[in-house]
Parts: sequence; C-alpha cells; structure tokens
Amino acid sequence: MNKLRALVQLTSEDRWLLTQAFIAMVICRVRLRVHNIEKLRVWAAHPGNGATAVDRLVWAVEVASRRMPGATCLCRALALQRMLAKNGYGSELRIGIEKNDDQFGAHAWLVHSDRVLIGDSQLEKFQLLATWQAGASLSASRRKDAA
Repeated sequence: MNKLRALVQLTSEDRWLLTQAFIAMVICRVRLRVHNIEKLRVWAAHPGNGATAVDRLVWAVEVASRRMPGATCLCRALALQRMLAKNGYGSELRIGIEKNDDQFGAHAWLVHSDRVLIGDSQLEKFQLLATWQAGASLSASRRKDAA
C-alpha cells in the first residue's frame, strides 16, 4: 500500500518518466534475447530531443529496475543509455569481467561526463573488456551542461 501511495504522490511528470523507464527496461530485456549486439547498440543510441535532466533519468531507471524482477546491470545500463540519448546526452557503456579461480563474472556500468551513473558498486574487481558510446556526436558543452 505504501508503494501505491508513493506513486500517487508523484507528479504527473515523474509518473510519466517512471513509465518511460519501465518501458525502456522491458524493451531492453526483450532485445537482449532476440537481437544481435549491433541492433541493440543502435536502439540504445537512438537520439531524441527530450530535455529531462540526467539525475532524473537515473532516478527513473533505478526505481523502475527495483520493481522489475531480473533486471540485470546490463539491462539497467542499456535502458539508461537509451533514455540519455533520447534526451540529448552522450554516454559510454562499459562491460568488465572478473576471474576468480575457474569462474568468470561480468558487470556493466554507464558513464556520463566522467561520472558513473549506474553500476558503480565494486568496479575495482572488474577488468574493462568492452565499451561503446552513444551520443558521441553531441557537443562537449551539451554533455557538460547535463551533469
């Protein structure tokens, strides 16, 4: 009941932003299963002309991911990358690996203006394996204004 009350108390803009984040996460989960990596990258980097602040986008993805079972770090990072690109911000998705004995682990995180937005826990354990940028054609001033 408290979650419903909290949702009702949000502004209509915040409810819409949460809806967009949830939709991005659902689409991301489906695309991770059915598309190749190049199609996924194109989807995540698709530009738009929104004007929502970076911190609000991070908030929306964080809240939506807590309500979505099985939301992985990669799904969260890709959904946020998509939302950032739609709002005119550049970002870099990073994927790292760790090896403990005979087991491997992987982690994804998203960076914007040299700041880790999602996935910042225990980064020191992971060796960077791959990166890709979205919105790299944006001007540096636009990216700095977003932080």
